[in-house]
Amino acid sequence: MELIRLSLRFAEPDAPVAVPVAPAGEEPAPFPLREGIECRAVVEFQVLGRQATGLRVVDRRLRDGVAVGGREVVLGDFRHGGPYELSLPPERLPIGPRARGVYEVRVALVDGGDHVLAERAYRFEITKDGAAPVPT
Repeated sequence: MELIRLSLRFAEPDAPVAVPVAPAGEEPAPFPLREGIECRAVVEFQVLGRQATGLRVVDRRLRDGVAVGGREVVLGDFRHGGPYELSLPPERLPIGPRARGVYEVRVALVDGGDHVLAERAYRFEITKDGAAPVPT
């Protein structure tokens, strides 16, 4: 399994933003997101070797090292090949002074046998006045 790309798509502007993902062992630099904006994560991956059954995306969100949320989205079964590109359900970022700050998100592709097939981490900062990200 190869996780090719993570991106975010926004209702405003309606353009994808590539999520900067750091190489293994390095901490990714955060990118700014405006509070309250609605976004949809898009996962692009390729299945190498055998078929992936019961595939799901699991993400954990941390703030200052403490888990503050996450979700699990079932994707289904995929045969060898790809690349596959799947959009996850939209989410709205929280609003308010307590929500502002830097978050780390750890994303994993996990199969039906609970084997982690690929994982990545990225960081974002929720800001009050920052504009929506510009596509990269």
